[in-house]
Amino acid sequence: MKKITARLLGFFLLTLSSVFGFTAYSQETTSTQSSTVRGKISDLSGQSLKVATGSGEVSVRLSETTKIITEAPIKLSDIKSGLYLGTTAQKQADGTFLASEVHVFAEDERGRQEGHRPSSSAPTSTMTNANVERVEDVVVQDIRGPLMTLKYKDGEVKVFVPPNTPITRRLPGDRSLLKTGAVVSVQALPGADGAMSAAQVTVRNSAN
Repeated sequence: MKKITARLLGFFLLTLSSVFGFTAYSQETTSTQSSTVRGKISDLSGQSLKVATGSGEVSVRLSETTKIITEAPIKLSDIKSGLYLGTTAQKQADGTFLASEVHVFAEDERGRQEGHRPSSSAPTSTMTNANVERVEDVVVQDIRGPLMTLKYKDGEVKVFVPPNTPITRRLPGDRSLLKTGAVVSVQALPGADGAMSAAQVTVRNSAN
């Protein structure tokens, strides 16, 4: 066990009320022209899925190939070297990151959107999809938790995961999960007619 600088603590205390919870419903565009639509399902009629976001209602079209994913909560102790995961976090003064949520990808999703980039889930937040190279048991003042070294193709970051951080594992789901009010994250691409077509719908755990 080792001590990590106390500079993390101040930020940790200031952001507890805002980072633990799924509060940012938005639509963000990636460099591949795909979009992530985050929000709550407002309607499902046939192949048309409507998602209420913070900037208005977004319609996406489902297809027979649309993949449905759900999430199940796991424990801090389940984070091990070799996992491929995504984590939303805030950068700290010493260059490490403080996680607000962690999602462990299914093995067939290994390498998905690998890298480190800004996230729209909260101001100044980042998203890192990467392989867990190492997990160390550390203490930030009196707060104990794992410090993950995450490695991706262009570099690596260190992310501290405090207690009570939402941690989930992604699992295969089906369309019975697409109910009004469900919190979802939709990966979509524009079709030839301009309509958004859903490649994947993740039904988020209600705790997130």
